Amino acid sequence: MGIFENKRIAYEEIVLGQGERSVKAAQLSDLHFPHMPADAGAILKELEAREIDAAFLTGDLVWYRADVARCGAREFLEELCALVPVFYAEGNHERKCKDAEGLKQLLKESGVHDVTGSCLSARLGGVDFLIAGDTEDRGAPRFMGEGVKILLAHHPERAKGHASILCPDYIFSGHAHGGQVVLFGRGMYAPGQGIFPKYTSGLYPIAEGTDLVVSRGIGRSSFPLRVNDPPHIPIVTIMA
Repeated sequence: MGIFENKRIAYEEIVLGQGERSVKAAQLSDLHFPHMPADAGAILKELEAREIDAAFLTGDLVWYRADVARCGAREFLEELCALVPVFYAEGNHERKCKDAEGLKQLLKESGVHDVTGSCLSARLGGVDFLIAGDTEDRGAPRFMGEGVKILLAHHPERAKGHASILCPDYIFSGHAHGGQVVLFGRGMYAPGQGIFPKYTSGLYPIAEGTDLVVSRGIGRSSFPLRVNDPPHIPIVTIMA
Protein backbone atom coordinates (compact mmCIF):
# COMPACT_ATOMS: atom_id res chain seq x y z
CA MET A 1 0.00 0.00 0.00
CA GLY A 2 1.17 3.54 -0.74
CA ILE A 3 1.90 6.00 2.01
CA PHE A 4 -1.19 8.03 1.08
CA GLU A 5 -3.47 5.02 0.56
CA ASN A 6 -7.05 5.64 1.71
CA LYS A 7 -9.16 3.17 -0.27
CA ARG A 8 -7.78 -0.33 0.19
CA ILE A 9 -8.54 -1.90 3.56
CA ALA A 10 -5.93 -3.47 5.83
CA TYR A 11 -7.45 -6.50 7.56
CA GLU A 12 -5.64 -7.32 10.81
CA GLU A 13 -6.05 -10.79 12.33
CA ILE A 14 -6.12 -10.70 16.15
CA VAL A 15 -6.62 -13.65 18.50
CA LEU A 16 -7.94 -13.04 22.01
CA GLY A 17 -8.30 -15.36 24.98
CA GLN A 18 -7.93 -19.08 25.41
CA GLY A 19 -10.48 -21.83 25.04
CA GLU A 20 -11.79 -24.57 22.81
CA ARG A 21 -14.45 -22.58 20.97
CA SER A 22 -13.75 -19.67 18.65
CA VAL A 23 -15.93 -16.78 17.56
CA LYS A 24 -14.76 -14.50 14.76
CA ALA A 25 -15.91 -10.87 14.70
CA ALA A 26 -15.14 -7.97 12.39
CA GLN A 27 -14.77 -4.52 13.92
CA LEU A 28 -15.89 -1.63 11.73
CA SER A 29 -15.37 1.88 13.03
CA ASP A 30 -15.58 5.44 11.73
CA LEU A 31 -17.17 4.62 8.39
CA HIS A 32 -18.40 8.23 8.23
CA PHE A 33 -20.99 7.65 5.50
CA PRO A 34 -21.09 9.23 2.95
CA HIS A 35 -17.38 10.08 3.28
CA MET A 36 -16.14 6.50 2.88
CA PRO A 37 -13.68 6.17 -0.01
CA ALA A 38 -13.40 2.38 0.35
CA ASP A 39 -15.65 0.08 -1.70
CA ALA A 40 -18.50 -0.99 0.60
CA GLY A 41 -19.36 -3.94 -1.63
CA ALA A 42 -15.80 -5.19 -1.55
CA ILE A 43 -15.80 -4.99 2.26
CA LEU A 44 -18.96 -7.09 2.46
CA LYS A 45 -17.53 -9.71 0.10
CA GLU A 46 -14.33 -9.90 2.12
CA LEU A 47 -16.19 -10.32 5.41
CA GLU A 48 -18.34 -13.07 3.91
CA ALA A 49 -15.24 -14.86 2.62
CA ARG A 50 -13.66 -14.68 6.07
CA GLU A 51 -16.72 -16.43 7.56
CA ILE A 52 -17.20 -14.05 10.45
CA ASP A 53 -19.78 -14.74 13.17
CA ALA A 54 -20.59 -11.14 14.09
CA ALA A 55 -19.77 -7.51 13.39
CA PHE A 56 -19.06 -4.80 15.96
CA LEU A 57 -19.72 -1.21 14.84
CA THR A 58 -17.87 1.11 17.18
CA GLY A 59 -19.26 4.53 16.38
CA ASP A 60 -19.24 7.26 13.74
CA LEU A 61 -21.21 5.19 11.27
CA VAL A 62 -22.39 8.41 9.62
CA TRP A 63 -20.99 11.92 9.23
CA TYR A 64 -22.87 14.24 11.57
CA ARG A 65 -24.17 16.34 8.68
CA ALA A 66 -25.09 13.33 6.55
CA ASP A 67 -28.42 12.90 4.85
CA VAL A 68 -29.09 9.64 6.68
CA ALA A 69 -31.64 8.42 4.14
CA ARG A 70 -29.28 8.89 1.18
CA CYS A 71 -25.75 8.50 2.53
CA GLY A 72 -25.36 4.79 1.69
CA ALA A 73 -25.50 3.50 5.26
CA ARG A 74 -28.85 1.74 4.84
CA GLU A 75 -27.74 -0.42 1.92
CA PHE A 76 -24.52 -1.35 3.70
CA LEU A 77 -26.22 -2.20 7.00
CA GLU A 78 -28.96 -4.26 5.39
CA GLU A 79 -26.41 -6.41 3.56
CA LEU A 80 -24.21 -6.72 6.63
CA CYS A 81 -27.15 -7.72 8.83
CA ALA A 82 -28.15 -10.34 6.26
CA LEU A 83 -24.68 -11.81 6.71
CA VAL A 84 -24.20 -11.82 10.51
CA PRO A 85 -25.58 -10.33 13.74
CA VAL A 86 -24.47 -6.70 13.97
CA PHE A 87 -23.91 -4.82 17.25
CA TYR A 88 -23.51 -1.04 17.38
CA ALA A 89 -22.66 1.72 19.84
CA GLU A 90 -22.67 5.43 19.08
CA GLY A 91 -19.76 7.78 18.49
CA ASN A 92 -19.39 11.54 18.63
CA HIS A 93 -20.82 12.03 15.13
CA GLU A 94 -24.04 10.20 16.01
CA ARG A 95 -24.41 12.35 19.11
CA LYS A 96 -24.26 15.47 16.91
CA CYS A 97 -26.22 13.99 14.00
CA LYS A 98 -28.74 16.44 12.54
CA ASP A 99 -31.15 13.55 11.88
CA ALA A 100 -30.79 11.55 15.08
CA GLU A 101 -34.31 10.12 14.89
CA GLY A 102 -33.81 9.09 11.28
CA LEU A 103 -30.59 7.32 12.23
CA LYS A 104 -32.26 5.51 15.13
CA GLN A 105 -35.01 4.32 12.80
CA LEU A 106 -32.47 3.25 10.20
CA LEU A 107 -30.62 1.07 12.70
CA LYS A 108 -33.86 -0.55 13.82
CA GLU A 109 -35.16 -1.21 10.32
CA SER A 110 -31.82 -2.61 9.17
CA GLY A 111 -31.75 -5.15 11.99
CA VAL A 112 -28.80 -3.70 13.89
CA HIS A 113 -28.60 -4.42 17.63
CA ASP A 114 -28.07 -0.95 19.13
CA VAL A 115 -26.41 -1.51 22.52
CA THR A 116 -25.68 2.17 23.16
CA GLY A 117 -26.20 2.67 26.89
CA SER A 118 -27.43 -0.89 27.35
CA CYS A 119 -26.23 -4.46 27.72
CA LEU A 120 -27.46 -7.32 25.55
CA SER A 121 -27.06 -11.08 25.99
CA ALA A 122 -26.12 -12.91 22.80
CA ARG A 123 -25.06 -16.40 21.87
CA LEU A 124 -22.55 -16.50 19.03
CA GLY A 125 -20.83 -19.63 17.78
CA GLY A 126 -22.06 -21.55 20.80
CA VAL A 127 -20.53 -19.01 23.22
CA ASP A 128 -22.49 -16.73 25.56
CA PHE A 129 -21.64 -13.04 25.34
CA LEU A 130 -22.67 -9.88 27.16
CA ILE A 131 -22.30 -6.97 24.73
CA ALA A 132 -22.61 -3.43 26.09
CA GLY A 133 -22.20 0.01 24.53
CA ASP A 134 -20.70 3.22 25.84
CA THR A 135 -22.44 6.54 25.23
CA GLU A 136 -21.05 9.97 24.50
CA ASP A 137 -22.36 11.57 27.68
CA ARG A 138 -23.97 9.01 30.00
CA GLY A 139 -21.28 6.37 30.26
CA ALA A 140 -21.58 2.63 29.82
CA PRO A 141 -23.89 0.22 31.67
CA ARG A 142 -22.67 -2.44 34.04
CA PHE A 143 -22.64 -6.03 32.87
CA MET A 144 -25.41 -8.17 34.28
CA GLY A 145 -25.26 -11.93 33.76
CA GLU A 146 -22.76 -14.52 32.60
CA GLY A 147 -20.71 -14.59 29.42
CA VAL A 148 -17.72 -13.07 27.67
CA LYS A 149 -17.98 -9.35 28.41
CA ILE A 150 -17.61 -7.10 25.35
CA LEU A 151 -17.72 -3.30 25.56
CA LEU A 152 -18.15 -1.25 22.40
CA ALA A 153 -16.72 2.15 23.32
CA HIS A 154 -15.88 4.65 20.59
CA HIS A 155 -13.25 6.53 22.61
CA PRO A 156 -10.07 4.54 23.41
CA GLU A 157 -8.91 7.22 25.83
CA ARG A 158 -11.71 6.08 28.18
CA ALA A 159 -10.54 2.47 28.22
CA LYS A 160 -8.63 2.56 31.52
CA GLY A 161 -11.67 3.96 33.33
CA HIS A 162 -13.94 1.37 31.76
CA ALA A 163 -11.55 -1.39 32.75
CA SER A 164 -11.42 -0.31 36.41
CA ILE A 165 -15.18 0.22 36.79
CA LEU A 166 -16.82 -2.28 34.45
CA CYS A 167 -14.14 -5.00 34.14
CA PRO A 168 -14.96 -6.07 30.58
CA ASP A 169 -12.94 -8.84 29.01
CA TYR A 170 -12.52 -6.88 25.79
CA ILE A 171 -13.06 -3.27 24.72
CA PHE A 172 -13.44 -2.30 21.05
CA SER A 173 -12.78 1.34 20.12
CA GLY A 174 -12.08 3.62 17.16
CA HIS A 175 -12.05 7.44 17.00
CA ALA A 176 -8.24 7.84 16.84
CA HIS A 177 -8.05 7.37 13.03
CA GLY A 178 -4.74 5.62 13.52
CA GLY A 179 -3.07 8.87 14.50
CA GLN A 180 -3.67 10.23 10.94
CA VAL A 181 0.01 10.64 10.09
CA VAL A 182 2.17 7.67 11.09
CA LEU A 183 5.93 8.16 11.30
CA PHE A 184 8.31 5.46 12.49
CA GLY A 185 5.33 3.33 13.47
CA ARG A 186 3.66 5.97 15.65
CA GLY A 187 0.59 8.14 15.05
CA MET A 188 1.08 11.87 15.39
CA TYR A 189 -2.34 13.06 16.62
CA ALA A 190 -5.71 11.71 17.71
CA PRO A 191 -8.82 13.51 18.98
CA GLY A 192 -9.18 13.05 22.71
CA GLN A 193 -5.55 12.00 23.08
CA GLY A 194 -3.65 14.85 21.48
CA ILE A 195 -0.09 14.65 20.15
CA PHE A 196 1.59 11.23 20.09
CA PRO A 197 -1.51 9.31 21.16
CA LYS A 198 -1.10 6.04 23.03
CA TYR A 199 -4.02 4.06 21.61
CA THR A 200 -4.34 4.24 17.83
CA SER A 201 -4.27 0.80 16.19
CA GLY A 202 -4.41 -2.86 17.14
CA LEU A 203 -4.26 -4.67 20.46
CA TYR A 204 -3.40 -3.13 23.87
CA PRO A 205 -3.44 -4.86 27.28
CA ILE A 206 -5.25 -2.25 29.40
CA ALA A 207 -5.55 -3.96 32.77
CA GLU A 208 -5.43 -7.45 34.19
CA GLY A 209 -8.21 -9.31 32.45
CA THR A 210 -9.03 -6.51 29.97
CA ASP A 211 -7.69 -6.02 26.44
CA LEU A 212 -8.41 -3.09 24.11
CA VAL A 213 -8.71 -3.38 20.33
CA VAL A 214 -8.53 -0.12 18.38
CA SER A 215 -9.51 0.22 14.74
CA ARG A 216 -7.90 2.90 12.60
CA GLY A 217 -11.31 3.33 11.00
CA ILE A 218 -12.39 3.43 7.39
CA GLY A 219 -13.97 6.74 6.39
CA ARG A 220 -12.58 10.23 5.96
CA SER A 221 -12.23 12.38 9.06
CA SER A 222 -12.25 16.20 9.28
CA PHE A 223 -8.57 15.98 8.39
CA PRO A 224 -8.88 14.00 5.13
CA LEU A 225 -5.25 12.95 4.65
CA ARG A 226 -3.86 9.61 5.85
CA VAL A 227 -0.09 9.07 5.75
CA ASN A 228 1.20 5.51 6.34
CA ASP A 229 -2.23 4.92 7.86
CA PRO A 230 -4.46 2.76 5.64
CA PRO A 231 -8.10 2.13 6.56
CA HIS A 232 -8.34 -0.78 8.94
CA ILE A 233 -10.72 -3.59 9.91
CA PRO A 234 -9.61 -5.84 12.78
CA ILE A 235 -10.77 -9.44 12.36
CA VAL A 236 -10.83 -10.70 15.93
CA THR A 237 -11.04 -14.36 16.91
CA ILE A 238 -12.21 -14.74 20.49
CA MET A 239 -11.32 -18.05 22.09
CA ALA A 240 -13.68 -19.05 24.92
